[in-house]
Amino acid sequence: MTNHPVDDGLTPSAAIDRIEAAVPPRAQDRRLHARGAVYDARFVPSGEIANRTIATHLRNETPAVVRFSNGGNFDADDRASGVRGMAVKFLADGHPVADLVAANTATFPARTPEGFVALVELLSKLQGGPLDRLLAVPKLLSILVKHPEIGRVLLGKKAKPPASFATTRFNGLNAFFLVDADGQRQAFRYRLLPELGEKPLDEEQARTLPHDFLIAELDQRLRQGPVVFTLKFQFAAPADSTTDPTIAWPEQRTLLPAGQIIVTSRSADEEHWQQQVFDPTRVAAGVELSDDPILAFRARAYAVSAQRRQRQTEAVSETQ
Repeated sequence: MTNHPVDDGLTPSAAIDRIEAAVPPRAQDRRLHARGAVYDARFVPSGEIANRTIATHLRNETPAVVRFSNGGNFDADDRASGVRGMAVKFLADGHPVADLVAANTATFPARTPEGFVALVELLSKLQGGPLDRLLAVPKLLSILVKHPEIGRVLLGKKAKPPASFATTRFNGLNAFFLVDADGQRQAFRYRLLPELGEKPLDEEQARTLPHDFLIAELDQRLRQGPVVFTLKFQFAAPADSTTDPTIAWPEQRTLLPAGQIIVTSRSADEEHWQQQVFDPTRVAAGVELSDDPILAFRARAYAVSAQRRQRQTEAVSETQ
């Protein structure tokens, strides 16, 4: 995997170095979204987009695995507001053919990789002790000047934490293109909408829950039956940006259901899938990447993180 800088000069290796310093991981952990669980699922297409793409995994019932996660480190608090993730791997003969990577935020927080890493560093200081918070003030001012779009994240109203992964909406934050049989391309973003609707965590209820309650809650819920999400595609108008993930497209844009992700149980191969990368740039024929620089950078940074996890985990094993 190459290590090219993206527009602001930041390389994937440097980005992971800084994230590790801000949010120290354990050897086996993802650098962000460290605590998560993997579940077996299947995708059942709606037929609504069959004439818009030749992608077979979107036109046929397809096995899948789904990883739900908290966006922080391994000890992140599920009772606090913050990012939650839902990542999906579509499978053929047990091998991934395409990935979806989504979060419970409406947009990506920064236009450039440097802006995102600076935000991670700032948030780690704001969550520290009094001295850390004091030292964060100059960094906050610098970020607001260099990356004004991040002000919406830092100064906006914080959403309540979700009560369950099963009642959380997850959004794909980057643009892609569907390609039909004639080679026509349509820009889209995706979202995963819970069949049970969205439900925030009640503050009184939160006081009774452990800090890592979300996975156990989902496990318990699945014992009663499947959890279902509708995968919907929002199609862009010509004026909508496909390169800036900090800007949401207007809600009046065409929105079609591609099908349902039906989550059934904890994966028997969880250890294997936990080691794999859920790569937003893994697409199959019938889906193409946009030229969003954040999208390209995410894939390279994930690869660096995965390589480090593997090396460090192997090193720990050899010393035991």
